[in-house]
Amino acid sequence: MAVKPQYFNILVVDIEKFGARPNPVQSFLRDSLYGLMERVLDEAGIDRLGASRPFDRGDGMFLLLPGSVAKTDLVGPFVARLRIGLRAHAQTSNATAALRLRVVLHSGEVGWDGRGWVGEDLNTACRMVDHQPLRDALSAAEDAHLVLGISDAWHRAVLRHDYPELDTDSFRPVRFDTKEIHDETVWVRVPGYAVPPGLDGAPPAAGPPLIAVGRAEETARPAPQHSSSTPAACTTPDRTVRSTNMTAERSDDYERPIVYQSGGVAQQYVGTNDGVVTQSVNGGDGPAADPELLAHVSALRRALREAHERHEVDGETFEGASHALDEATREAASGPSGRNRFVLALRSFRGLVEPVAALAAAAAAVITAVKGA
Repeated sequence: MAVKPQYFNILVVDIEKFGARPNPVQSFLRDSLYGLMERVLDEAGIDRLGASRPFDRGDGMFLLLPGSVAKTDLVGPFVARLRIGLRAHAQTSNATAALRLRVVLHSGEVGWDGRGWVGEDLNTACRMVDHQPLRDALSAAEDAHLVLGISDAWHRAVLRHDYPELDTDSFRPVRFDTKEIHDETVWVRVPGYAVPPGLDGAPPAAGPPLIAVGRAEETARPAPQHSSSTPAACTTPDRTVRSTNMTAERSDDYERPIVYQSGGVAQQYVGTNDGVVTQSVNGGDGPAADPELLAHVSALRRALREAHERHEVDGETFEGASHALDEATREAASGPSGRNRFVLALRSFRGLVEPVAALAAAAAAVITAVKGA
């Protein structure tokens, strides 16, 4: 029969480390995945009735969605809901039954030949989901439940326009070469991380290294290795610094204080006043902290702590969101050069607290205000 290609949005998902599980666990994970995908698509308002039925890939599946489905709905609400569903699965499963996914979004012409779907664009999407950088990013992101890869065509059509509802700054490009595909690009994001870890040139998942705090001690800090994709602003010169115990402890939301060394200035989060103390070290006046940004972080930190006390935010989310605010604090204290990275940190915070509407809206308002300034 003649194959008549049609335009579809192509969604491919793959379960991490599927083949290493016992057969009963593999069956459980497949059932969990199919049920989760149906539920998440419905919750995100995606037209599942107009889609193809899910096609099995053994350790995953692909789904062809109508071209009329908005790409912004797939990159935004669908991925956000999928992340929530995977977190819920993790709360009731052990490591053996862990469900972590590589997710790919692409689009193009696909045709039905009477036995199955066929088309170059479908082949490309299936190659993308197996691409090693996606595997590396998910493996390195121990606190994440999914990694998202989108094609360069999707980036040109959607992400480059910086729609306000999408966390576009957290995507990073990686080269895509495999079999018949050469010198293409895949854009990678790990929801909950300002930058996807595990990629060449990406900073470590835990953020910049922290100076030990406690008794005063000499700490030797080697200069980090430069890479072509690491901006100079993210590096710290090789020097010896002295950390001092400026506060005994944080407030109840954290058990330890933080001192961060940046360009001859140490910034310390002080839990008792939700603020930052900036101290010059080894000479160097350092950049001037932005009081407006610090005030925004202080307000968000208080709101997060109150949400945690009301049990609207669980412990895992609270820890991750607090770390995102720590990163925002460091960038706010680094002066005007840190504003873009401040926005990235708040987008990470917003993604983590998305189920709490008031917190997510507060973070979105700060992001809008900072970007518009």
